[in-house]
Amino acid sequence: MPLSGRNLPVSSELTWLLDLWRTEGRRPVPEPPRPASAIILVRDTREGLETFVTRQLDVRGVEDRNRLAYPVGELRPTDLRNVPVTGWKSTRCARTLALENKSRALQQFSAAARVAFAATGVMLAENVDHDLVASPQTDWQSVRYKLLSNEIGWTQVLRERDLKLRPDLLKPWMRWINTATQLHRFDTTYFLAAVPFGQEVDFLTSNESSGRWQRPEEILADAADDPNRISASTRLIVESLVPVHSVGAAMAQVRDIHPLRPEIIDEDGEWRLIIQPRRDFHRKGTLRDNEVAVGDDEKDESPSLMSLGGEDDDAVVDEENEDT
Repeated sequence: MPLSGRNLPVSSELTWLLDLWRTEGRRPVPEPPRPASAIILVRDTREGLETFVTRQLDVRGVEDRNRLAYPVGELRPTDLRNVPVTGWKSTRCARTLALENKSRALQQFSAAARVAFAATGVMLAENVDHDLVASPQTDWQSVRYKLLSNEIGWTQVLRERDLKLRPDLLKPWMRWINTATQLHRFDTTYFLAAVPFGQEVDFLTSNESSGRWQRPEEILADAADDPNRISASTRLIVESLVPVHSVGAAMAQVRDIHPLRPEIIDEDGEWRLIIQPRRDFHRKGTLRDNEVAVGDDEKDESPSLMSLGGEDDDAVVDEENEDT
């Protein structure tokens, strides 16, 4: 479904908050969005492509609470510092994400792999024999709990097991900056990945949410038009997967990862979420069309403003572990 002129309803919780602010005649100063990475796992089945979605716990303070969403986590310093990596260097990661800051780009990829492992048990890394990890180790369950609670760092997990991150297994799919009306703001890059051969999803969570494999069409049918059942960003991602028939087709797609910046408007007394891109962000082969970009323009430099360091700060990355 094309994004042009998308006009979506907002959740009842956000409606309550917006009504409260309107009654008081003021809104709080929005906080800067914090960078985050999310993982979209996909797999091939006889019925077609399936994706792994979660439903968050219905507790205040949980992002996307009680709604369908994808596993997500904020960036951590340990996602980058001395991370062992192979396949792609940070320069390739930056080019893929259209970021000037190479370290920030690699950190986004690394965080997505960390979220995939902590939340689903899927390890996107290779061993000392240059083979993709095919099965979990005996201590992975306890390690994942520690990762979720930030008791240990992602780099430590990889190094202690002689594993190297494989950024090339992650496909940047969408970048979403939630509205300034949100109490907690995030600049989230969603990455798509296939479950490596021999591995299976083992969902683990710290907040009692649930997860399941579903076809995109089934997800949309279950959620209907109810904003309390599916987040807006998840809806757009799932819609973009409907015409995709296989993992290979998904990985081959050309994606525009300029950020989507939705806005909240009052439309005849009803709060609505408005997305005004200049083209359909999930059409294949349109990256260089004249009517470009889901950001402000084709030269959108906002990612560099969110950088965690200078554009040449790759000193924190263990470059000797990066293969050409």
